[in-house]
Amino acid sequence: MIHNSFVILTSLLCVLKASGFVSRPAVRAPIAASCQATDINDNTELMDRRNVFSQLLTVGLSTQIITPMLVQAATMGGIGSSQDKPIVVLGAGGRVGKLCVEILASRRLYVCATTRSGRRVIDNDSSYVSYAPADVTKYESVGNALKGASGCIFAASASGKNAGGEPPAVEFLGAYNTGKACLANNVAKLVLISSTAVTRPNSLGFKATNFSVKFSIGDRVMDAKIAGEAAIRELYADSNGPAYCIVRPGGLQNREESAGSANVHVSQGDVYASEIGRIDVAETCVAALLKGKATDFTTSEVNLVEGLIKCQRGLPDLPKELIHAGAPSFDSLLDGLLTDAEMQERYPELLNPDFRGDGLPSLDILISQ
Repeated sequence: MIHNSFVILTSLLCVLKASGFVSRPAVRAPIAASCQATDINDNTELMDRRNVFSQLLTVGLSTQIITPMLVQAATMGGIGSSQDKPIVVLGAGGRVGKLCVEILASRRLYVCATTRSGRRVIDNDSSYVSYAPADVTKYESVGNALKGASGCIFAASASGKNAGGEPPAVEFLGAYNTGKACLANNVAKLVLISSTAVTRPNSLGFKATNFSVKFSIGDRVMDAKIAGEAAIRELYADSNGPAYCIVRPGGLQNREESAGSANVHVSQGDVYASEIGRIDVAETCVAALLKGKATDFTTSEVNLVEGLIKCQRGLPDLPKELIHAGAPSFDSLLDGLLTDAEMQERYPELLNPDFRGDGLPSLDILISQ
């Protein structure tokens, strides 16, 4: 009975989507006593698949059939969230992290925004946003923040020795601590924000990025980012459940509005680069988190179509299956990604797996400091 109802409802959803029916009246959950919050756009349309069955309520389907399915729908094809199991955004005080919080809350998903101090990061109150302290350079701190989390976005970034930490401590050790804590707490998916050209140490982008922040936040930020990626892949090598997804944005822009998914270019192989607005990076990270198995164990670069170039001279043209552009949504922009294992099997010539950064302290030394 339940299985048949599920099939019928899924089929009906396809018809409703084709007809443009995607919104529903807001149904607000009670506010938890401990929740500090910020209210973000109660009229936002819901586009992700986990809201399928709550949308169908508005066309008069029996709540006796649909209500039991809502819990199941919340974990199908994506990450669910609740007040007890929020999505955790690490580094929510940064510009991309803050945007991730705002996007998640606008979709009525419970999100815990973390900074080192646990401070408020958005101005308005919302029943969907809570706050907690988390220092990614300290395993116990990030582990506490991730207890009960349904998903995690790592948006933390180095901010200097006297602030949040230099690149090795944040981008390398912080990524390691986060991956380890996600696995220990059975967090369904970790989205790690890295950078384009991170596997191309001879590229202008790699060298220029390292030099541009050397005297402000610390040396070798790109080396630390690729070391962090490698640490995550090693931690998750034997995982049959929790997954990671690595998103590598190009040069970050401050844009008030999204360029739109149709103007965003996603690729694999670390070949292309351009600039991209922080808002579009955040949209991509949220889509990657919520999409489900389609983005598990994947790595991709995200750039604007405009200004797109190869990040290093002599790199080959990518085959069509590694390029995703012109999509009607950020969710569909991520369709068809190959896993890291599939990339290694099919396109080993594009990868640089032996490069894990130069001039960095070992992980053992970073842990002991």
